[in-house]
Amino acid sequence: MTSSFRYKKYLLSSLAAMALAAFSAHGQPQQATGVFPEELFNSIQREMICLCGCKSILKDCPHVNCDYAIPARNRIREMLTQGNTRDQIIADFVREKGEQALAAPVKEGFNLLGYILPFLAILAAGYGVSILAARWAGRRTEEASATGAKGEDKITPAAGGEMAQRLKKELEEFDS
Repeated sequence: MTSSFRYKKYLLSSLAAMALAAFSAHGQPQQATGVFPEELFNSIQREMICLCGCKSILKDCPHVNCDYAIPARNRIREMLTQGNTRDQIIADFVREKGEQALAAPVKEGFNLLGYILPFLAILAAGYGVSILAARWAGRRTEEASATGAKGEDKITPAAGGEMAQRLKKELEEFDS
């Protein structure tokens, strides 16, 4: 086996393991009765936005006595102690406040355009640049073939004598 094959095999297996770990951890409901992990509380706050007007993530609201963030945090704590899952808590806030309570839009329906269009725009721009570069390169090769390799006018046999004499005269004047 070559070292590049081993490297690729190692890289692919590592990526597969990370993807499997990410999907399995996200798919499991987080049941918390009584005491809940602070990580879960913080991750729920990071998925929601403060609706006081600051447009910050709920966890990072800059207002000390925020009229929205403080009651929302208390409500999240209460729901966690009652045993609600992360998805249930977020769904409850969305049901009450709408999708504006989420820090990122839901990845379904019309909202998918917000995730897909930037990549399509980048691909379209790249395609446009490649077409433009090909056209510019085509013009240069056409100009180079018309003028010769060094950009000088080609001397045809019919005009060779007159042009050659003129060129020789100008080069002599340039050298002296």
